[in-house]
Amino acid sequence: MHYPSFTRTLSLALTLAASNLCAQEADTVAETNSPSNEQRAPQKYQRAQDLAYGATLYEYFQGNYFDALSTLLVAQQRDSIQIHRDNAALIEGGISLGFGLHRRAAELFEEQSNVEAAPKYRRTAWLKLAELNYLNGDFVSAAAHLEKSGVAEESSLPLNLALRNKDLTTAQKLLETSDLYPAEKLLGHINLGAAFARSGQLPAAIHEYQVAVDFAETIDIPSSEIPILIDKAHIGMGYALALAEQHSAAKEAFSRVRLNTPWATRALLGMAWSSINGEDYQAGIDALQFLLDKHRYSPAAREAMVALPYGYEKLENRSVALRAYQSAEAYYLETLTELHQLQQDLATEPLAYDPVQREAWRYGWLQLAQASPLLRDNQHFLRPILQSDHFQLRLTKLRDLQQLTQVLQTWQDKLPQFADLIEERHLRRTTIIDNYNSAQFDQQLQMATQQYDHLRAALEHIEQERDALTLLATTATPNEQSETLELLEILTGAQERLKKIQDSGKASQQQAETLAKARGILLWQASEQYHEKLWQQQKSLQLLEDQLRRGREQRKKTDTEAQRGPQLRQLAYRVVTAGDEIPAQQAAIGRASELIEADLRREVIAQLGREQQQIHNYMAHTRLAIARLQDAEMQAIPTTSQADSDTDNTGAADNE
Repeated sequence: MHYPSFTRTLSLALTLAASNLCAQEADTVAETNSPSNEQRAPQKYQRAQDLAYGATLYEYFQGNYFDALSTLLVAQQRDSIQIHRDNAALIEGGISLGFGLHRRAAELFEEQSNVEAAPKYRRTAWLKLAELNYLNGDFVSAAAHLEKSGVAEESSLPLNLALRNKDLTTAQKLLETSDLYPAEKLLGHINLGAAFARSGQLPAAIHEYQVAVDFAETIDIPSSEIPILIDKAHIGMGYALALAEQHSAAKEAFSRVRLNTPWATRALLGMAWSSINGEDYQAGIDALQFLLDKHRYSPAAREAMVALPYGYEKLENRSVALRAYQSAEAYYLETLTELHQLQQDLATEPLAYDPVQREAWRYGWLQLAQASPLLRDNQHFLRPILQSDHFQLRLTKLRDLQQLTQVLQTWQDKLPQFADLIEERHLRRTTIIDNYNSAQFDQQLQMATQQYDHLRAALEHIEQERDALTLLATTATPNEQSETLELLEILTGAQERLKKIQDSGKASQQQAETLAKARGILLWQASEQYHEKLWQQQKSLQLLEDQLRRGREQRKKTDTEAQRGPQLRQLAYRVVTAGDEIPAQQAAIGRASELIEADLRREVIAQLGREQQQIHNYMAHTRLAIARLQDAEMQAIPTTSQADSDTDNTGAADNE
């Protein structure tokens, strides 16, 4: 039975996440086009409303699924996705599904089963989960998840499960009733024909293959898959007809397969045996010769090497057959040597391809792993394994584990840098806190406060008394201040002396007028600059007030920073803890990688062993045929003495 393509299924496993990213926008467009849009309930968002959700979308559409999943998990811990919580859960489920985290994906889908939003995408999620479980061989879970999806009639998975359970009657009914894509339905008929052939129901198998061919002729959709499936249908029909000993019909089926395809070798080999079994030996020899000329290193060529001399034997061309058998023996010996060397190389060769550029790892998640060059160069021996979905799944898992080991190694290399940065930040914080906790800073702040209070009180007094002279003396420049203060001192002293003279009755009117005139001139000068000087003092007062406020705020920030000290210590502890945990995680990943790689290596070596056993069988048949032909040739050639006697007798007879 043909399994669904792993590449296609794995890409479909992520369509859930991609479709959910566009779900809200599509729903909004639908509502906008609806006639009753004005009466609808609240309009849905067309843009991401949560920052973490938007970051997830960015990482996802960049193809960086690992970072997208990491962003979601961090946001989940911080509870930073509120509006798009349901969509985020479905996206996480889709990405987890692609990573093979089936239980986690199932939990997320189960949690969303009661949510009314986007039921279409939940159904898709369950369907893709069922398909991936099917690929992993968990058919019970696949059937359960398929039932939860509610869209079994739209999937080929029920058909595959029926074929897996050998329930061919149910499979026929599903093909008739299921709403499948043309390519899926065509593949279903081919798989059903193969199931009938395996069960020995050759007429039913031939009929099903013919149905597949007839159905393919009705498909007018351009597709690269349809010609491939048609070739497979002809190949399957050809072998079913050959087993039913309808050799002419089998040759006709094989002849319809395209020759420029990798599977043409099977058709050529089938045509050759059908021709030989139908006693059309020359046609069989021509097909085998073409196969060996064009596909000498294919698996079919190894059988063709022994089939070709057999065809010559049937034509009774024994000398050519003997040379062909001897050529086949040399070919098999060379192939066995190559297989032996390949088994030795596989003992140390890594199986998963390790890209040289580490940046490529970012976008390598969820993509099929490439086999190592050694496996790819020898795929003519290993094609059955390399084309196996189960092998590819485990090879991809091995590649991802190896990449994860590199990620952990990168983090381990960065941890000392993080520790140094945290220590440097701790020292800087300690220095700042010590400076602001010192008595000098508090004393300066207190002195500045006292200065501010004194200046504010002086300005309030000046404003209340409109004491322009005091304001003039306070705001004068150092040069101006000395002159102004001197004049004020002279004026004050003169007023005191005038009062004493007046008290003694000796003061004259001229002295009082002169003193009043001098005071008036000085007061006039001070009044002329009063408002400007007052504004300057108020500005200086405001500047001092701002400085005090900044000082208090800085003090408050310092106190806050001091209180955040334990968080910094906790971060340093987490760095140390991570440094202790990473080696254990690397060891666990290494053990898991070793188990998977050992299992894959055993499977590859077992496949090579099967190839060796088959070649040994071919060689045994070849050597037996060589011995038989050589024996027959020896029996046909008379001995030397007998030949000489015959010659003499012949000559004597002639003489007589």
